[in-house]
Amino acid sequence: MKKQVYRFSSNGILMLTVFFLMVSFSFVSAQNNNPDEIIKNLKSEFERVKDYKADVTIKIDASMLKVPKMNAVFYFKQPDKTHIESNSFAMIPKQGVNFSPVSLLKGKYTAIFARNENIDGRELAVIKIIPLNEGSNVLLTTIWVDRKKNVVRKLESTTKLNGTFNVDFIYDDKIDYPLPEKIIFLFNFDKMGLPKDSNENPNSMHKPKRVSGLKGKVTLTYSNYKINTDLPDSLFEKKK
Repeated sequence: MKKQVYRFSSNGILMLTVFFLMVSFSFVSAQNNNPDEIIKNLKSEFERVKDYKADVTIKIDASMLKVPKMNAVFYFKQPDKTHIESNSFAMIPKQGVNFSPVSLLKGKYTAIFARNENIDGRELAVIKIIPLNEGSNVLLTTIWVDRKKNVVRKLESTTKLNGTFNVDFIYDDKIDYPLPEKIIFLFNFDKMGLPKDSNENPNSMHKPKRVSGLKGKVTLTYSNYKINTDLPDSLFEKKK
């Protein structure tokens, strides 16, 4: 039985080559755009930070609120230990100073790759994160991920109670860790748990009026990082 020999013209070979390249590119692209893989890389990068200490300056520009600039020393240790030293401690929320996109990736959620977007000359992967916990205050979070650095450059979160806030993360290229030099919050909260009159007695029997329609910006500037210095657990223990 004679073997059948197939001959292809140069055009046919070219078309086959293009076809296989397109299939290969589509396969690689689908792998690269896997949101779970992108998030996994984010978490792995942040896990390189075992602990750190940093000076933090907090500046608040908000309608209907006058708040002086605040300074603090912030300590962090994996997985979620935090400690703040500041004369303005009562006014500084730990969640704000320790704000990390990784903290939003705890619990069950669905992640969806939306698109690639070019911002400031960087191609960023846009990922939609939907919490699956019915008790979560967050309805939807969108993160813009720099896959070359495995860091989040931008974030937008919509909540049930407090409206929407946007966050920009600015990094110092001299620091070889996913820790920001500056975080800028832009918020537009429908309701806030803040007294309208700062002189109101919090122990009063009357329910204080609340600020509504609060808009503004919070800028956190980090400096003097000390990273992976093996901070003692005793530093994070609550003092009795």
